[in-house]
Amino acid sequence: MPVYPGAGQAKLINANSQLFFWTNEHYTTWGGNFASVAYQLERQKAAFYPFGFAVEVVFAAPPGAFQVTVQGAEQDRDASFIQLGSITTVNAANVGRFDGAPTIGYPKFVRLFLASLSNEVAMTALLTR
Repeated sequence: MPVYPGAGQAKLINANSQLFFWTNEHYTTWGGNFASVAYQLERQKAAFYPFGFAVEVVFAAPPGAFQVTVQGAEQDRDASFIQLGSITTVNAANVGRFDGAPTIGYPKFVRLFLASLSNEVAMTALLTR
């Protein structure tokens, strides 16, 4: 399911893992819910190990003007998610990236929110831990 399924359904993502927020999805099929599935970030067992994560968004064609918001929360419930940052540009291959470095804080849960997209193109979004 590409859209946020509701509170308490986030899956755990461990260190050195990758999971998809969206896989070749079109937002017009989401029924007005533009938030992705949520993932719970595994807490690191050693304080010196970085707690970062990365998000990569790949569009099947030029997306035009767009904004994909990266959101974090301490509780897996819709009202708890707040903006950590945004992806608003892509390279020549229609790929955009967000670096969730430890400097942004330590959210327990992460999801994406499609705030705007001017060209209706398929998109894939990957979370790397």
